[in-house]
Amino acid sequence: MLTGPVFAQDEQQTASLSGEWEGKGFVQKDEKSKPMNVRCKIAGEDTGDRIGFEGECRAMMIMKRAIGANLVRQGDTYSGTYLGSHVGVAQLEGGQNGPNTYVLTMTFPKEVNGDDVATMTIDTSGEGTFTITTVDRMETGDDITTSQITFERSARSVASQ
Repeated sequence: MLTGPVFAQDEQQTASLSGEWEGKGFVQKDEKSKPMNVRCKIAGEDTGDRIGFEGECRAMMIMKRAIGANLVRQGDTYSGTYLGSHVGVAQLEGGQNGPNTYVLTMTFPKEVNGDDVATMTIDTSGEGTFTITTVDRMETGDDITTSQITFERSARSVASQ
């Protein structure tokens, strides 16, 4: 859930992850389940080489799950943790792949869909928005998009800037 400037060191780029964000998209448990629409709210903060956010996502008005991430930049690599999976906190590691794309390997504490890894891609090419997509390889060998959420600054966050 990181905007380009969060990663980039160029002061002339747009606003950072700091502030409040609202997102909507879908999550899908596995290749046999139907995608479930979600709405999310997060608060982000970035301070130099440390980046993080926390919040929650809701589905069907009754289900909610805490989400969050904390990343530390070391050279060209980002590493940290992600909270949001039903199997526990995932380890994150990766880096930039092009001017507006960041690719992170997620390593889970338990198997999910036949293995313990997935790929999170953060696309920061939208103005004032960013999209997080998670792809997981199923036991069948097929890669399935298991979540995709697009965030934009919340009206409260924009009003306070």
